[in-house]
Amino acid sequence: MHPPSDPPLPGDRARYGSKTGILDKSEAAANSAEAAAAQAFFDSMGWDFSSDLLGYYLGNNGPDHEYTISQANMEIVVGTSEVQGKVSGCLDWIRNEAKRDPQIDVLRDISTGWVGAGPTENADVAHGIGHFAVAVGSDTRVKKSADGSGLVAEIWYNVYVYDYYNFDDKPIDGYNPWDDFQLGVNNDMRQLEEAGWARSFKARGDILKFWSGAL
Repeated sequence: MHPPSDPPLPGDRARYGSKTGILDKSEAAANSAEAAAAQAFFDSMGWDFSSDLLGYYLGNNGPDHEYTISQANMEIVVGTSEVQGKVSGCLDWIRNEAKRDPQIDVLRDISTGWVGAGPTENADVAHGIGHFAVAVGSDTRVKKSADGSGLVAEIWYNVYVYDYYNFDDKPIDGYNPWDDFQLGVNNDMRQLEEAGWARSFKARGDILKFWSGAL
């Protein structure tokens, strides 16, 4: 089993340290205080995953640093109905591939590509990774059923989750004050990266599961 190659980075992502003038630094100082308040809000809501991710962004780590999603948080992510639906679709594809070309008693790597997911119904996940990608990689073995009349499969599979944690440039339309506020915070967080005070990163995790049944 294996994950797919990483999706391409967004073309409109913030460019680290691209705006470092005096006014940019002054704006970043104000936005840094806003970021600390946002992280404190996440903490007050018990959104530990969201808080940890934002803290990693504000940690301004090197360009190749990656965030590993813990097994506890992976359980939360894959427990959402959004991800369960995506995983179910991936498993359907794997089962169909195994049935289409059954190689009896051979352990085979059958893995999917990335599928888009999110936001989920879980607020911590939604505020943490928002829109992200899911894939399933499997080691699959097909056997004859006990009575020899059909096929059964044993599928050991990893659910892979990938997110490029960054802040998109989002226009404010002025129609909804709450939406405008959230978009404003988003753009302020993006400005921190442009000023060189924070850095986007890849977040990824995987969790092993098992399925067996008739094909």
